[in-house]
Amino acid sequence: MITYPDTVIRTALKPAWLALLALLAVVVVAFYQLGMWQLGVSSNKAARELAQTQSALQVQPLSQITGPHEAFPPYGAGLPVWTEGEYVVADQFLVPRRLLDGQPGYWVVTPLRTMSAGETALLPVVRGFVTDPDQADRPSESHIRVSGSLAPSEHAGTADLPKGQRGGIDTADLVNDWDEPLYNGFVFLTDEEPRVSGEAIVRVPPPVFGEGGVNLRNVGYALQWFVFALFAIYMYFRFLHEAARPAALTSTTSGDPA
Repeated sequence: MITYPDTVIRTALKPAWLALLALLAVVVVAFYQLGMWQLGVSSNKAARELAQTQSALQVQPLSQITGPHEAFPPYGAGLPVWTEGEYVVADQFLVPRRLLDGQPGYWVVTPLRTMSAGETALLPVVRGFVTDPDQADRPSESHIRVSGSLAPSEHAGTADLPKGQRGGIDTADLVNDWDEPLYNGFVFLTDEEPRVSGEAIVRVPPPVFGEGGVNLRNVGYALQWFVFALFAIYMYFRFLHEAARPAALTSTTSGDPA
């Protein structure tokens, strides 16, 4: 005897139902892609909101946030700060394998000698980005006011690099080579007064720190698309079973062989 599952399979293999199955696959994939797109929008929108909040913070003197030898403040990442001093060109270095707008290159890091609590201290400053080490100029060591976004120390990274390059801005590593006290963090430069960095050095946009989270409205839209996909699958199988049921009853009453 032909069983009900056999009837469902036979019905599903009919040309009309195969065409409907193909349409279902297209619809489900489209709904899934729309849902994933909304999830991406939710996180990107949250990151933009966090970046706007970070950029709107009031610029504060570095000395009021942290000092040499002090632990990096838990609230300090991304905080806009300013300080004054002179660049120490002799200790300038490059950080390779960095990207800006998808283009590989180098961060140009120059320490700024500042005065804090009656003693000098060095603050690593990311002056900008270059695609070629020869583009990294050596600024004058005149007195300057620097504004930027505070960032915590990185890991040292790759050790096997050419002279004048480091794998990261690791203050625990820098303290072994620099003779003066050191801040446990660095700054992404946003402004110099007066400007001493050359035009070839492109400013690095300060990264967004903290928990960006997600935008719940877009998450809700994403869940709706996923629900639509599941509903389409449910309706396909429901209609398929309803179409197969009369054929199964007919086979049972007529005693058709298996």
